[in-house]
Amino acid sequence: MKDNFDFLRRIFSADNSDDVLHAYKLLDSKGIEVYTKTTDNSYKIIDADFDINLINDLYVPAADWSFSKEILTNSPVSEYITEYVIPEGVQKEIDEADRIFAKKRKIFYIETIVVILIFLASVIFNLFAK
Repeated sequence: MKDNFDFLRRIFSADNSDDVLHAYKLLDSKGIEVYTKTTDNSYKIIDADFDINLINDLYVPAADWSFSKEILTNSPVSEYITEYVIPEGVQKEIDEADRIFAKKRKIFYIETIVVILIFLASVIFNLFAK
């Protein structure tokens, strides 16, 4: 089965191989898997034996994108960071998940307030009942 690599997002793009090497070393030192696109439109993990002079773009897993951006933002190569691109069709699912999460959070807060009020009422009742 061929992996389609939909989980990868481009984090870095530069023409200078020294900048690409610097960005790769920063990300690799933090334990992030860094990929590059090959000529046959597949992706390969970059390792120590890889010739960094042949690539211009670095890709990271979508789950690591924010952390990778934070690492690269505080470096001299921050001007080459690319923006996070959300694949088509996924934005609707993200918005729906955010809406559901907000609704659940609101219900949780209401339940918490009700429990606290019941506790306070029982404490006050026990004080005056004695």
